[in-house]
Amino acid sequence: MESINSNETRKKIYYYLLKQGKPIGLKKIQRDLGISSPSLVHYHLKRLEEQGLVKETPEGYVINKVILSEFVKVANHLIPISAFWSSFFLTSLVLEIALLLTGRIIDSAVFGSIIIGISSALSIKELIKKYKEIKL
Repeated sequence: MESINSNETRKKIYYYLLKQGKPIGLKKIQRDLGISSPSLVHYHLKRLEEQGLVKETPEGYVINKVILSEFVKVANHLIPISAFWSSFFLTSLVLEIALLLTGRIIDSAVFGSIIIGISSALSIKELIKKYKEIKL
């Protein structure tokens, strides 16, 4: 079975439907995503249906199966789970620096700051990558 990530247009349609959270018609999908023709949208929707990810209802197309375990839906926004990790690590880094500035310097605190800094940088990098993936 072909992966949703193997085709950029299909992935955009899937993310779009996921963000909408309600049935959307073929023409609206085409218009909102700037896809060249309704037949191209229909083709990709049929491939998504074959994979069991989307289903057609009388009102339009809706998500049938959510496969984005690395995302959390908050209101109408898809937020990568890495956003939560980034927040945690950045907060930890700020607290660690505050402790160091108050004169509570020990080897483990310095080491902890370095580790938290590296972890924060990696998490932010992953967060930016995920947002670029879902940019519609």
